[in-house]
Amino acid sequence: MRAVIALAGWQAAALGLALAVIALLLVIWWRQRNYRWPLILGVCIAVALALSWWSGVAFVVADYRAGCDGLCPGFRGAPIPTYSSAAAGGKLMLGGFLLNGLVYLVLVLGWSALLRGILGGANDGSRRRVWIVVIAGVALVVAPLLLSPLFLPPPEAHMRIGSAPQRIAINARREVYLYDHLASSPILRVGLEDVRPRPDGQPGMRVCLSVYTFLYVPIGHMFLDMTPEGVHSNAGGVLPRSASCWE
Repeated sequence: MRAVIALAGWQAAALGLALAVIALLLVIWWRQRNYRWPLILGVCIAVALALSWWSGVAFVVADYRAGCDGLCPGFRGAPIPTYSSAAAGGKLMLGGFLLNGLVYLVLVLGWSALLRGILGGANDGSRRRVWIVVIAGVALVVAPLLLSPLFLPPPEAHMRIGSAPQRIAINARREVYLYDHLASSPILRVGLEDVRPRPDGQPGMRVCLSVYTFLYVPIGHMFLDMTPEGVHSNAGGVLPRSASCWE
């Protein structure tokens, strides 16, 4: 499953139109059920744009070498890239940012509608019923946000299927447990950044992974130095976000 949607011009337009229709239907649903729907819509738009911006901070795929004849262009943002690669200047792609915001708007409107439907059951006056509804509402908001890294893959570098870098990266993922205790926070998910020769001059490759904790907060990079066969790691560690796996 890919966490980033790469679209051609007509595909982006088709997706934008479909999302706009869904968002309009959700707005109509809110208008029929709450007279404060303009305020709700304004809040949802603000949250969606904030999430689109945040995705450009949290999800960064730097230009990478493995899987490419030259240099594969990276990007920032998810599920629609919002910034171009460093090689292209790292510029904001306004169309991608707005389309990404529209994705989040549909999610926020739909999620809030679901909460409205569940929390509406608290109006029957039963104290026990109120507590059940409140707990269910909190679980639908807090738990998915906290544990989102467990079921949503992050953007990452993509290797050619069956290639040596892909095989080495797969083996490295299996040994993340060797170094995850070195992180400042629990590691819930990792994303592949690159596979390159070891910078210490030893035979073998180094695999670099981005690491995420609760709420998909990025906490740094994990590097695993692999044996010449690329099967096991014999060295590794965790670096802060400001550091590089290759220095």
